[in-house]
Amino acid sequence: ELIRQELGDPDEKGRRKPVAVKDSNWVLDVDTVIIAIGTSPNPLIRNTTQGLDFTKKGGIQADDFGVTSRPGVFAGGDAVTGSATVILAMGAGKAGARSIDSYIKSKN
Repeated sequence: ELIRQELGDPDEKGRRKPVAVKDSNWVLDVDTVIIAIGTSPNPLIRNTTQGLDFTKKGGIQADDFGVTSRPGVFAGGDAVTGSATVILAMGAGKAGARSIDSYIKSKN
């Protein structure tokens, strides 16, 4: 279950924090969710996801577009590169989103 967020008022340092939008909950129907917290892939992924290749350092093997060895599975950010910058992770997310969009459209 998800809830839409919006940026709140700036704090004393000028930062705006996300604030939940009241009554904006919705359910996203998915088969699997991989929590992206940390600087490396969850070790359970290797043991539970057949057909997914990994690098020697334990990262998920993916191309520059987030495409992995398993059809329909995309990866980016620290799960692929290891610890890196937020900017690189954001770029990987955008590239992955385009790949996911293309993949879904090709299935329709």
